[in-house]
Amino acid sequence: MTELYQFQTTRFVCNTPWRQWWHLLTEVYEIAKALLRGDLQHAMTESWDASQRLETLRHIGEGLGADISMARDEVVRNNTDRGYYVR
Repeated sequence: MTELYQFQTTRFVCNTPWRQWWHLLTEVYEIAKALLRGDLQHAMTESWDASQRLETLRHIGEGLGADISMARDEVVRNNTDRGYYVR
């Protein structure tokens, strides 16, 4: 694992990007359901599940030739320029 990843690589890296995107959406839906029920703890558990699914999507993208480090740097630069980060 590198600083770009928090989790171990899953066996789902063989998914297509679209299939993994769908899995990510189902986790986001689970977060919404938990929040609507007022179950913050479960929502946070589901948020980690969504993070894992998103990270798997990055692994898939990297395997297809995307530069994940460059993508992260671009997001950090854009968010810094917009003043999004608390100092």
